Amino acid sequence: MSGISPQSTALMIIDMQLAIDHFEVGCRSHQEAESRAAELLSHWRAHSGLIIHVRHSSKNPESPYHADSPFYDFKPEVTPLATELVITKQENCAFVGTQLEQQLRDRSVTSVLMCGVLINHSVDVTARVASALGFDVSLAEDATAAFPMTVGDKSFSAEEVHGIFLNNLAGEYAVPVMTKDVISSTF
Repeated sequence: MSGISPQSTALMIIDMQLAIDHFEVGCRSHQEAESRAAELLSHWRAHSGLIIHVRHSSKNPESPYHADSPFYDFKPEVTPLATELVITKQENCAFVGTQLEQQLRDRSVTSVLMCGVLINHSVDVTARVASALGFDVSLAEDATAAFPMTVGDKSFSAEEVHGIFLNNLAGEYAVPVMTKDVISSTF
C-alpha cells in the first residue's frame, strides 16, 4: 500500500471519546471501530509514527462531548500517551479554530490516515478540509462508524449511512483502506 507509512503519515484518531456511547439514536455501524483504531494506534506507536488524537469539546453544556461531562475522556483503547499530540476542537472540523494544520506543516506531514467517529460528521468534514489543504488522506473504513439517519420520511441504516459517506469521500477526498491492509503493508 503505497503512500501510507508510520514514518511519513500522521495517524489521526477523531472524537473517539466515551461520549459516542451516550447518544440514543440507534445501533451504530462498525462496532469494532475502536478496536481497529487501537490496532492502528499500536502499530503507529511501535514504529514511532506521528499520532494525533482529536478531541471534541462541545459548546453545548448538555452534550456528552462537553468538557464538564463525565463522558468527555478518550475511550480506553485509544487513550493518548503524554508524548502524543492532542488537538481539542469545538467545531465539527479538526482544522477550524485549532493549530492542527500548523502542527502537520511544522512536522512536514503531507499524508494523514484518519479513523474515528462519526464518518458522517467530524471525520467527513475533516477529511474534506485536509484534502482541500493539500494533504493526501486515507480513511480506515473499518475504524470509522455512523449512526442511522432519517431524512424527511426516509430512514437509512447505520451501514447505509456509513457506505454513502464513504463513497462520497472515496476518490476525490480520501482513499478508503482497511486496517489489516495498512498494518500488513507499512513496516
